[in-house]
Amino acid sequence: MRLGLILALLLLTAVPAAAQDPARIQSDVREGQRLMAQGRPAEAEPLFARAAHDARTLWGDSSPDAGSLRLLHANAVEDQGRLTQAEALYRDALSTLERATEPGHPRRGWALNDLGLNLHKQGRHAEALELTTRAVDLRTATEGPDAPPTLTSLNNLASILRALGRFEESAALQRRVLSVRQATLAPDDPELGLTLNNLGAVLLDLDRPAEAEATLRRAAAVRDRALGPDHPLTAQTRILLAEALARDGRLDAAWDIQGQAIAALERAGATTDLAAALSARADLALTLGQLDEALSAAERALTLRRAALPPDHPDVAGSLTVLADVHLAAERPDRALPLLEEALALTRRALGPDHVNALRILSLLGLTEGELGRADQALERMAEAAALADRTLPPGHLGRLATTADHGAALAAARRPQEALPLLRSAAAGLRDHGVRPMSGADDVERDAFAHVWRLTVTAAWDAAHSD
Repeated sequence: MRLGLILALLLLTAVPAAAQDPARIQSDVREGQRLMAQGRPAEAEPLFARAAHDARTLWGDSSPDAGSLRLLHANAVEDQGRLTQAEALYRDALSTLERATEPGHPRRGWALNDLGLNLHKQGRHAEALELTTRAVDLRTATEGPDAPPTLTSLNNLASILRALGRFEESAALQRRVLSVRQATLAPDDPELGLTLNNLGAVLLDLDRPAEAEATLRRAAAVRDRALGPDHPLTAQTRILLAEALARDGRLDAAWDIQGQAIAALERAGATTDLAAALSARADLALTLGQLDEALSAAERALTLRRAALPPDHPDVAGSLTVLADVHLAAERPDRALPLLEEALALTRRALGPDHVNALRILSLLGLTEGELGRADQALERMAEAAALADRTLPPGHLGRLATTADHGAALAAARRPQEALPLLRSAAAGLRDHGVRPMSGADDVERDAFAHVWRLTVTAAWDAAHSD
C-alpha cells in the first residue's frame, strides 16, 4: 500500500510573472487528493496531470516538486488499473527526484516505494524486491525504523516476499509491522487492518489455518469499523477468512462468507479483486461438487484477469490453473492440458523455475497426463512436483503431503506398488499428525483426504504383496 496521498512538499516560491500561477497547482492538488480519498481516481487524474505539467513549466525538469507531482499523477493512473502507463510515470518521477535531491532524500523513498509496488502489482516481483528493499533502507536511515513511511515499505516488502514464496520471511516482517502498529495506532485504523489481513494471508500459505482464522477475524473487525462491510478491502479479508474456514472443513460457512464478499466486490466494481474472489469461488465449488458453478466462476475469473492484467502476470496463470482443475474434475483432460501447459510456462517466465506456484500446476499436469493414458509423462510430472514441494514447503505442510500422495497414487496406478507404498504411507502418517478429518458439506467420501490416501495405501500394499 502507498503511504497516503500526502503532499507536504510544495514549497511554492516566487516565480516569474509570465509563468502559470502556482495557486492553480495548489488547488489542483487539493482537489485531486479529495477525489482520490473518495475513490475517484479518473476524476483526479487530469488535475494531477495539469499540476505536474504546470510544475514542469514553472520549475523545469529537475525540480523536486515537479517530480513529486508526477508521483501523484502516477498514483491516479495506477488506481485505474493502467499499470504499465503508471510505471512510466513512476520511472520519470524517480529520475527527476534523483537529479533534484540528495541521496537519501525522503522523496526518493516515496518514489522507490511506489514504483516497487507498481512492479509487484504487475507480477514482476524480483524487480519489485530490489526497489522496495532500497526504499526500506532509505526510509529506515532517514525517518527511523518505526516511522509510518518505513512501515509502509516493510509491509510492501513482506507482500513481495510472500509472492516469491518466501513465506516465513514475509510472516516475520508482518509481525514486526503489526507489533508497532498495534502499539501506535487506534484499534480501527485502516493500516492496522491491512497488516492483520496480510499476516492472515501468509499464515494460510504456511498452513496454519487456526492462526490465520483468528488473525483474519481481527482484520475483518477492524476493516468493518474503519471502512464499512461493503468496502472492497473488507471483502478481500472475508475471502481469505472463507479460505481459512474451508481449510478447517467448515465448507458451508465458507461458502456463505465468500458469497457475501463477492457480492460486495461486484457492487464496488473492483475488477481485480473480484477475479481473485471468483477463482477462490471456483475452487470451493469444486470441493463441494458444484461443477457448473465452478466452471462459471473459473471462466469469468480468467476473462477478468486477461482483460485487466499484463499478459505475463502470474495471477493469469492462477486462473488458468483453476479452470484446468474444473475441466479435469469434469473428465475433460483434453481441455485441461493446454491450460496447464500455458500456466506452467507463464509461471516459470514470471517467477522462475522453482516458485511454489508451479506445484499445483505440475500435480494437475501429472493427473491430466494420466487421464490421457500417458503414464510416463504423468509420472515425470508427479516426480517433478514432489521434488519442488520438498524444496519449497516445510515438512508436514498440507501441500507437500498432498503432492506426496498424488505421486504415490500415480505410481500405484502405474502398477509400481513397491515405489508407491512408502510415499502413500508417509502422506497418510502426515495427514494423521496434521489432524485431517472429514469435511462437513462435501458430497463424496473421496473428499476426505485421509480416507482417500489410506485406501490407496492399502491397495498399494496389497499390490506389493502380490507382485512378482
